[in-house]
Amino acid sequence: MKNTTLGEMFHFNGLEIELHLEVYDPAEDSFLLLETVHIDPGDAVLEIGTGCGFIALECARQGAHVICTDINPFAVTLAKHNIKINQHLLKGDIEVRKGDLFSVIKEGEVFDVIVFNPPYLPTSNEEKVGDWFDKATDGGKDGLAVTKRFIAGVRACLSQNGRAYFVFSTLSNRSKLENYFKQKKIKYEVVSHSRFDSEVIEIYCLCR
Repeated sequence: MKNTTLGEMFHFNGLEIELHLEVYDPAEDSFLLLETVHIDPGDAVLEIGTGCGFIALECARQGAHVICTDINPFAVTLAKHNIKINQHLLKGDIEVRKGDLFSVIKEGEVFDVIVFNPPYLPTSNEEKVGDWFDKATDGGKDGLAVTKRFIAGVRACLSQNGRAYFVFSTLSNRSKLENYFKQKKIKYEVVSHSRFDSEVIEIYCLCR
C-alpha cells in the first residue's frame, strides 16, 4: 500500500483518474474488488470510502446510479473532480457525500449493491500516524474495527435482493469476523481471493 505524489494520473477503461497525496490509491485490493462486483445498468450502488472515486466511476460508466461517500475531505474533493473530467463517459450518475460509513444515507435509501474497501490492516497505537492516509489503512488492533461497524449497519441499507461486498485480509482475524457475522445473523460467502506478498486478499459477499 503506497501513496503517490500530487497530480499523478492513471487510466482504466477510458477513465482518467487523478490521484492525491492524502488519498488512498487504487491498488491490488481495489482491482480485485471491482473485478468481483457485478453491476447491471440501473442498479442503485453505494460505495463507502470512495477515495479517488475510481470504483464509483466504473460503476456509473456501466450505467449504475451511484452514491459514494468518504470521511476524508481530500477524497471528496478529488472524487468530485474525477467525476467532472469523466462525465462524458458515464451512462449512469454519481453523487458524492462526505461522512462516516452510513451516516450520510437518507431514510428509506436502499441499494442493490454496496461496495467497501475498509481500513483492514492490524495497527497498534505505536504504528498510528494520524494523517488521512493512515485512516484509510488503520483497522485497529485486530484489523476489524471499521469492518465490524460496516457489518452492523449494512443490512438496513440493502434492497430485498441486494448484496454487499467488502475486502478482507488474512492479516486480520477471520474467526472474530465470522463470529461477528453469526451474532448479526448475516449470510456471507467468500466470492474471490488473491495472494499479494504475505497476505491473501478476499472479497466477502453479504446479503440479507
